[in-house]
Amino acid sequence: MSTDERLIAFLIDSLQYFEAKLEGVDRDRYFADRDIRNILDKTINDIILCSVDICEELLKSEKKTIPDTYRDTILACHDLLGDCVIAIAPLVRHRNEMIHQYVKVNWQNIVTVKQKNNAIRDFVSKVEARKVHK
Repeated sequence: MSTDERLIAFLIDSLQYFEAKLEGVDRDRYFADRDIRNILDKTINDIILCSVDICEELLKSEKKTIPDTYRDTILACHDLLGDCVIAIAPLVRHRNEMIHQYVKVNWQNIVTVKQKNNAIRDFVSKVEARKVHK
C-alpha cells in the first residue's frame, strides 16, 4: 500500500470514527465528559493533519513547492483538486484553536468539522480520482 493510499484510508477511518463518537453528543455532554472531548479533539486534529499530509504528497508528486502553512498547503492544491480545498482549508483554524488554545474549550470547532464532513469526503473522492487517472 502506497503512502497516499495509507493516508486516504486513515482519513476515511478517522472521519468515520469522529462521526461514530459524535453520535448522541451535544454541547453539554462535550463539556461534561473529558474523555469524549479528548477523543473528538484528537480525531479532529488527525483529520486535519492527514488532509494536509495528503496535499503535501500530492504537491510533491507534481513537483510543486509546499507552502509554509497548513492552510496554504491545502489551498495550493486548488489547481489539482478544485474547489473542495476551499471548503476544507478553514478547518486548519479550528485545529489551531484546539491545539494552541486548549484551555479554551470550544464546541463550535466540533460543530464546524461535523458540518464539513461532506466536504472532506469530496476531497477524498477528488484525490482518489486523481490517482485513478494517473
